[in-house]
Amino acid sequence: MRKVMLALCLILLSSTVFTYGSAGVRAAESSKITLSGNVSNVRVGDTFQLQIHGEQFEDLFAVEVVLAYDAQALRVEEVKAGAGYDAYDAYQIDATKGELYLPLVRKQLQPNPQATVHLADVTFRALQDKGVEVELQRVKAVGSAWATNEQGYKDMKRLTSEVGDAIAVQIEKQDSKAPDYSGGSGQAGSSSQPVVSGPTMIDGAKDVLKEKDPTKAAEKLQALLSGLKEEPTAAEKQALLQAAEATVTGLSQMPVSKEGTGADAVYVISAADLSQYDSLLQSIIAALHKWKLDSPQIAQAQLQAVMEYTLAGRDVNKLGVYHYDETTGIWEYVRGAMHQTDAAKFVISVKQAGKYRIQEYSKPYKDIAGIYAEAKYAVDVLTARHIVNGTSDILFSPSKQVTRAEFSSMIVRALNLDLLDAVNPAEATYSDVGAEAWYAEDIAVLRKLGIINGFSDGTFRPNDAVTREQMVVIAMNALRNLELTADNSVASTETFADAGAISGWAKDSVNKAREMKLVSGIGQNRFMPKQPTNRADTAVFIWKMLQQLN
Repeated sequence: MRKVMLALCLILLSSTVFTYGSAGVRAAESSKITLSGNVSNVRVGDTFQLQIHGEQFEDLFAVEVVLAYDAQALRVEEVKAGAGYDAYDAYQIDATKGELYLPLVRKQLQPNPQATVHLADVTFRALQDKGVEVELQRVKAVGSAWATNEQGYKDMKRLTSEVGDAIAVQIEKQDSKAPDYSGGSGQAGSSSQPVVSGPTMIDGAKDVLKEKDPTKAAEKLQALLSGLKEEPTAAEKQALLQAAEATVTGLSQMPVSKEGTGADAVYVISAADLSQYDSLLQSIIAALHKWKLDSPQIAQAQLQAVMEYTLAGRDVNKLGVYHYDETTGIWEYVRGAMHQTDAAKFVISVKQAGKYRIQEYSKPYKDIAGIYAEAKYAVDVLTARHIVNGTSDILFSPSKQVTRAEFSSMIVRALNLDLLDAVNPAEATYSDVGAEAWYAEDIAVLRKLGIINGFSDGTFRPNDAVTREQMVVIAMNALRNLELTADNSVASTETFADAGAISGWAKDSVNKAREMKLVSGIGQNRFMPKQPTNRADTAVFIWKMLQQLN
């Protein structure tokens, strides 16, 4: 019922023609949305609370407000609806822009006219000593009565609302007296954060290291960094960097709740946790970079979640992580999840809140029953991992030749090469690879990473069949790029009977692949380098490669 009510109110809010309120603009009616709160004696590290009220509304059924604030100086800590309203956990915090989107719906349908209604409380934490403002940037409101809108459709009654003044907050730096590292979220005016000078800075860094709660450790570190006014000493930098690396590591691990057991277990990551952890992580990384307190461990930090599972009779090689799409009602495969089979867990990079499952996927193709057992299993596993697809819903076409474009996409998906640098998208520059082609992005990724070069005439020839030597070279280049070709194989003195037919540019890759037991001869110890590869054999090759990486 809560979800139904929320969906209904959001539809009504989005479809109604509203009067937008803004500071300095006054409507004809006296009804208004206002901000209030005690913001005296606010210091860096303190929290303070602002209240959102509705004044002089006879029938305020739903309201949507957007609060704007200085994201460098303030962070939203908590959002709580007033007694008569509910936010249904639908609020959204944009910690980069400094905006809080908050929809609120009255719990009871019947109007209850009041001079003032308490809509919500928003708790902020002060991060920098400066003067800032919190303002109601946008306001939309509707009553519970129905009316006919300007387009002639039945709609909820729109309400005209004024907007109250912004709240000015003067944030002061901490006193120079001995700090209290309690880490509590006391009211404005408390003095709970470290002073950042001399031995106190190092003591503060040590205190951060002692903190077991990752969010409290992050807040303490953030307060230390926010209070820096001059270049720290070498000893202070070392202490801060040590504290920062430990804090970032702890903060990178997202809390995960588990519902159910066995194969039916569902893992939940809350939107509030994701917003809080991401905001803290990004602000700390930015503050560290300002003072050149960088390290690879910090620069590469990202939010992760660990999901442990029980096998429950499933094939461990066919398991994957799936995220539930609330809009479509479909469980979507999560690419890039790191499967630690020995520990029976997956580690994922968290991009979305919501529900996750670890499940086995299968797609019974009708035309693979007769192929050799190794190929059949390889097709099943790569299908479960969404690396290969059928040629239709029921056919895999195991004997069909693989094109250069198809193999490029398989390698990219198998090794998640497109996830290595999502910030700087690659571009395909071959004359015969159109930007709209389904394989264009995958080929561009391989070119960007130096895994493929194409032909001397500037073409890639995506629709040509990939030869066995081309397949091996592309795969081995990809493994070398990822530094995954550590010498865990035994050099072989054996050569293929047709080694002389292998192109010079392919010999080293073919030899290394043979040492790794990724390829073997095709009858009479022949490699057949110029022969096109088919879909069944290609699946076996990729599966052998993935087994080497486990």
